[in-house]
Amino acid sequence: MAELDPKTATLREVAQAYAKKSGREKTFMGPALQFFKDIADEPGSALRLFEKDAEGNTLLSKTFKGSEDSSTVKTAMQNLRQVGLTLKESVGPDTPEYKLLPDKAPNTDLNNRIFGRSEPAKALSEVAINPDKAKMSQLFAGVAKYLDDPKTRSTAQAIIFNLNTGLRPNAAAGLQVSAYKPDSGAIYIEAETKGAKGRAVNIPLNPIADSILQENLAAGNKENFFVKPNGKVVTSADMTDLLKDVKVKDIAFDASTGRYFDTLAPAGFKGKKGSSLLRNIHATVGQSIGVDQDRLAYLQGRSLKSAGKSSTGELTTYQQAYPGAVGEVDRQNANMFATFWGEAAEEAGFKITSKIPMPETRITTQTAGYEGYFDLPVREEVPTTAKPTVASPAEVNPAALEEMKAKGFDMDKFLEGAKEAFGKLPGPVKKSLGPISIGLTAATAASTVSEVEAATGSSTLAAVAGASEFGPIGYSDVRDIAAGRSEPDQFGTTPASRIAAEEKAGFIDLGRNREPEANPAANQGFIQSQP
Repeated sequence: MAELDPKTATLREVAQAYAKKSGREKTFMGPALQFFKDIADEPGSALRLFEKDAEGNTLLSKTFKGSEDSSTVKTAMQNLRQVGLTLKESVGPDTPEYKLLPDKAPNTDLNNRIFGRSEPAKALSEVAINPDKAKMSQLFAGVAKYLDDPKTRSTAQAIIFNLNTGLRPNAAAGLQVSAYKPDSGAIYIEAETKGAKGRAVNIPLNPIADSILQENLAAGNKENFFVKPNGKVVTSADMTDLLKDVKVKDIAFDASTGRYFDTLAPAGFKGKKGSSLLRNIHATVGQSIGVDQDRLAYLQGRSLKSAGKSSTGELTTYQQAYPGAVGEVDRQNANMFATFWGEAAEEAGFKITSKIPMPETRITTQTAGYEGYFDLPVREEVPTTAKPTVASPAEVNPAALEEMKAKGFDMDKFLEGAKEAFGKLPGPVKKSLGPISIGLTAATAASTVSEVEAATGSSTLAAVAGASEFGPIGYSDVRDIAAGRSEPDQFGTTPASRIAAEEKAGFIDLGRNREPEANPAANQGFIQSQP
């Protein structure tokens, strides 16, 4: 701040100084400037907000006095208070300017005079959501129809994503690509992110939520996932506007007035409404499908301080979120929401995959062209393995083959299983939708190729083992079972549960003789027959 002169600094300059100091460059500027864009770059505009006119009113009080109790107003006032405090650090306590600037604490007498009002309190909901599954089905169908219009698709996606994750609507609508951890099927919300409430959290993604992000990545989104056709990022206000038009009889009840509503955003209603109720719906659904309350709070990114106390004190202080790391229990809980909404879609007369297609090949940190998309540490490039040719099984390293046979490996079965389609996943997702590991086996295949080639020196055996991961029993499953292990993999799924879930979800077609029907392996790029 030493280089900024409080008397001449612009509002933008002071806001940028605070944003940089606090690590909030991506979230602070918009709310800080949105009510004063016309003067943000004028010299002295930062201090001018706090100066009194002849009647003793500030520009801030003229702007906010009588404003609605909304999250937009609350965030703007909070950010502008930080602008004032940043200025206050640069002036002496005995100067006239010092007396114009706000207190650190909100809603003091001085701050209320400066802003013309107190900061809006956190909205407390007395609105109850109808838990009837038929009502939820109608709600989901009402939102899903907006996926068909390119003008509203991104907003509808944000709502459906929010229904599946339970994030605060600001965090969901403004979700940035850097928050996505595709290798583990999770998002990592940093502590300073708008809507994160100061604590970093990991949120496991179910197949619906993950497919939405994958689709928008493939569409070229580089900074934010939910972007409107005009290039602007979707906001929670956009979500509320869309929800106004989704009508479901008696979808909500306001306990304070005894009124029933046919929309989540009724006109004239002053309480919590619209996108702010999406978390309520997530909590209502979670309770109805049996998710434990503490784990439900975790899925929504809420603080677990009260739930994490033991006789020795508060445990969550020591349980910091490692980016992208989620447990198997929370993964399974997240998948229960996918099951619920998948069934809700079917009850409404459509399959969810007709509106939100599941990617045939997922984008990960290893996908060519997406390097640096997710702000991960620089890694050594994984060497590309040339497509091998197979003349006969005799080409395989005999010693390695014997070693793998001892662990249950059957070469003939692996060659047969290698025919499973790599680039094509069969059929739509069935009712359960399965765990997030469905469709994520590409990462496992790549790891298997590297592991087997390093161990055996045979690129042929490595390619065959890698291809096997797309079958019902893969190399990694055989390896783990042979070793007597059943720990969950990087996606929080055990080998046995992955096999069962893939079969149940329709990604393994077990027909006659329990043999999977598959395309020729040569079509998949793993094995190329010699001419």
